[in-house]
Amino acid sequence: MTRRASILAYVLVLALGLLGLQSWGIAVSRVEKHVIAAIETRTGLVVTALERAEIALLPWPRISLSQVAFSQRDGALSGQALRLRAQARLLPLLAGRIDFDRIDLVGPQLDVVVPAQSDGLADWLAVPLEAIERLRGQSRIVITAGSVFLRAQGAIQTILREVNLVIDERGAQDPLAVAGTLSWRGVPTEVKLIWPVATARGRTMLSIAAPPLKLQFDGARSSAPEPITTGKMTLTARSLRDLLGWFGEAPRLASAVGAVDLTADIRIRPHDTVLTNVAVRVDGDRLDGALNLTSIAGRTALSGTLAGATLDLGRLVQRLDLPPADAAPDAAALPFEAWTAQDIDLRVSVEAARLEGARLTDVATYLLVKKGRFEAGILRAGAYGGSAKARLLATATPGGIDVKFVGGIEKVNLGRAGADLPPLARLSGTGALQFSLDGLGRSLPAILGSLSGRGTVAVRQGELAGFSFGELLRRAERNPSLAVRDWRQGKTAFETAAANLTVADGVLTLSEAQMAGAGYRLTLVGSAALTDGSLDMAALLQPVTGPLRLPFRLNGTLAAPAFELQAEALLRPTGAAIGEPLPLR
Repeated sequence: MTRRASILAYVLVLALGLLGLQSWGIAVSRVEKHVIAAIETRTGLVVTALERAEIALLPWPRISLSQVAFSQRDGALSGQALRLRAQARLLPLLAGRIDFDRIDLVGPQLDVVVPAQSDGLADWLAVPLEAIERLRGQSRIVITAGSVFLRAQGAIQTILREVNLVIDERGAQDPLAVAGTLSWRGVPTEVKLIWPVATARGRTMLSIAAPPLKLQFDGARSSAPEPITTGKMTLTARSLRDLLGWFGEAPRLASAVGAVDLTADIRIRPHDTVLTNVAVRVDGDRLDGALNLTSIAGRTALSGTLAGATLDLGRLVQRLDLPPADAAPDAAALPFEAWTAQDIDLRVSVEAARLEGARLTDVATYLLVKKGRFEAGILRAGAYGGSAKARLLATATPGGIDVKFVGGIEKVNLGRAGADLPPLARLSGTGALQFSLDGLGRSLPAILGSLSGRGTVAVRQGELAGFSFGELLRRAERNPSLAVRDWRQGKTAFETAAANLTVADGVLTLSEAQMAGAGYRLTLVGSAALTDGSLDMAALLQPVTGPLRLPFRLNGTLAAPAFELQAEALLRPTGAAIGEPLPLR
């Protein structure tokens, strides 16, 4: 190249550089003809309005549209952005064709139309995914500081804020790849997604990291003959109630479950999700099995079987936040409709369980919920050398909640049970209990106040600590004044202790209650209110032979009973006034 030719070439390059660095205003009609057509091809979005368009050639070809509005041709997606920047490919541009390898939407506000009956995240995502599937490919799309409004019949269903996403460039047969961050319902969330949009089968990956949960899914999706997604899922949530609340669900029974850590093989079909090889930790207790989640006519149903080594049933019940039994009579109605809003058929078996301090072994439990019906029970359980079972059934009626509660224990070693259950600490022997109760009401106090039924209690070959009834009788026969002092000590052995219980209108009445041992017999009569646990009972201690009678009173509450010897009847001289002071100490 001659010197003159070199100088001309340098001048030409310099001129082109200056021209490329210069922004040029372009007529809207020209933009619509060339640039907007290319944007629609690579994004599926039609530019409907803009304030300003600029183009620069160097250091790379780029186009910028300010205050731009756009929409899809079917109207499913529309919006506007402060700026749309498109980075053009050089080689197609030299060939007279406009194509882009990157498109930036800065500060966009997007409106997505979702079906009117949509009720969850899957329905919300279906529309934008369907729109992307119709494209033969798209440029790399970068969304910065955006907002997404999902609307059904003009009403906002949910809003994504602070959206910063990158949608990777893809060809006609490539999967959709999205990664970035957003804020949903006030929670910052990091997401990654790989989704096959053009092939009958392809890899699928989803990752969500947010304070309420961490979710990892890796698998494959097949679209024929029906959409089926299969793979491996891992989910960790600090609270099941908080997690479901984040998704807009508020099942009352979910409050019983705290932290959850789950891994499973999963198969997802329309309105049906099957989890196999499930390994779930509920507050640290591991359960294994299978679960099935379905949705029919907007009603969710969960079914499955789980088995494990240990489970704290008492902790699950405590988290339900039931009102206290001694609440005011006008307490709020139980949220029974919310408790039965989802169908549940769940069976759980564990080697050991805890229930309000009691230790159970070989436990089989179940939970069965239908609309207006709640049923839970212990099908079997070992309990301190014996067995236990129980069943609670509640159904909605015009008069309130109809409750049936039946259960019993057999051959339970009360001495061993007392180590875990303080109310039984003074009692030993082999015990049995059977009961059947019915109630009706809208609140817990109303139900307890309406309970009616029967029960039996029997204990044999045991001891009662804190009292020595035999020694008390011997002292009373020799010197009544000494008998009333320091009688709360020692132990009383008995052969049998039994009682028949009758419940009517929330009041338990004892009949034929008696404890018998060597040389003595103790009879107990009276009542207890189930609403507040108050006691009003009388006992009579007497020898098997002889006229001596020692009366007692049992008052207070079930939580803190007071058992007192009625010394007046024993020490008062004949003809003494009833209110006359007695030397009890």
